[in-house]
Amino acid sequence: MKKFKSLLLFAVLPMLLLASCIFDSDGDSLVAWLDDQGFPSNYLVQTVEIDDISLDSYSVGFDSTPRINYYQGVAGEINGMKHEWILDFGFRDRSFFARFRADSAEEFRSAFLALYPDSGFYVQAGYKDSLPLKESVQVKLSWILETGTGSSFVDSVGKVKDSVWRSQLRESFVGADSADTTFELKISSLSSAVRIDLPSAFYESLTQVSDAARLQLKVSLSGNKRLYRFTGPGSEVVPFLRIKAYSETSVVGGDTISRDTYKNIWAFRAAIASSSAETCSDCVVLHGGVLESLLVEIPSEKILSALSDFYGDEFPYTEGDSNDVRQAVVLAQLKMPRSSSKEGSELGFPVQVVAATFVDSNGTDKQASEIYKLNQKLVAKEGHPNLVFMDGDTLALQLTQGMRSFINRAGKGAKMQVVLRLGYSMLAPYDTLYYDHITDAGDSVTIFMDYYTYSRYDFSDYIRQPASLKIWLATKRGDDE
Repeated sequence: MKKFKSLLLFAVLPMLLLASCIFDSDGDSLVAWLDDQGFPSNYLVQTVEIDDISLDSYSVGFDSTPRINYYQGVAGEINGMKHEWILDFGFRDRSFFARFRADSAEEFRSAFLALYPDSGFYVQAGYKDSLPLKESVQVKLSWILETGTGSSFVDSVGKVKDSVWRSQLRESFVGADSADTTFELKISSLSSAVRIDLPSAFYESLTQVSDAARLQLKVSLSGNKRLYRFTGPGSEVVPFLRIKAYSETSVVGGDTISRDTYKNIWAFRAAIASSSAETCSDCVVLHGGVLESLLVEIPSEKILSALSDFYGDEFPYTEGDSNDVRQAVVLAQLKMPRSSSKEGSELGFPVQVVAATFVDSNGTDKQASEIYKLNQKLVAKEGHPNLVFMDGDTLALQLTQGMRSFINRAGKGAKMQVVLRLGYSMLAPYDTLYYDHITDAGDSVTIFMDYYTYSRYDFSDYIRQPASLKIWLATKRGDDE
């Protein structure tokens, strides 16, 4: 995850270094910026500002399909969402389970689940100095056990595609065996496992195993103060089950010696199932860490009317193929009110709002993430403007690619739509660079956390207030330009 983010930021670095000049300069630096973007230097850059925009069309979309995550699992209820962790195990041991099933083993049977805290997350989130983390939580364990014979059965379990497995998970767990318990969850060390003793109903169900089996186990927490993160099957320390089959006691040289028979079973796959626990049907709420987005449509008529008034030309352009290339959008920025409250921020950090728009791709709409161009003077003074849970009353989002494509294709009925998502927590909101770096003093600066934030931002009171739009346009109209 961190490597991908670093590569992306490295790719756009030259653009970031040139971009700030467009906000407040029309001199040599602006000419250099236009040249970098492929615009002739004799093009005139002008701005059109549109106020009192009503964002009348908006909707939140949530995909509840469980998400595969091999490296981190989360469990708990927070910020209007419930997150459950599902582990997949495949195993075979004929001799062990023969002993486990024996009547003589009944009084000795037990099992526990070992989960390791994601130390990387807890260190970066600042919890390392707050240990131990301890609270009483309600734990619900649900399980599905399938039995078979031979290594071919275990191999068949591993061949089930992730996409197939996750698409069937919710339906599979309907009516599954389950048990509830109160658990004292304690993380005293980031290198020690959290042990959850499994109920007798669980390990008694294992008496059905004669040779091979597949176990799907879902961990649900409620009544928690924080969301818990654990390492997944793809990490160095893997969640595992430890099953006890028998305990033998013998006397050797006057000493009593007990010998227990155990089997460890490691998870090979995991998924996170998230469900909305929101109770307000009219609220416009966006959650982070999940497959949720807010689709907003900016009224086309308002934009085209402002362009027509500014240039004195007809908008939308409908001549020929209706593709309007009379001007090009250099930058476009939407401003809307925002709350400065930290309520809903999972970790107390500002959170990035990621914008995507729709651009033309061979005649069809393709969703594309917007490239953020820094206004370094503004960032140094007020912080990055595309953050929530941040001081200040204005959220500013750049929509350059989408605005350019919209104006080009307005004559064909294109709409100006924006997709918003909550991104990562930002650790350095006033830093004028947008990538990890080392300062002149030798200090390391990390811009974003490496982990998703399960935050909640309520747009309800702000998306219904007037917004404003500013568009920087490069054009060559007239003989004097």
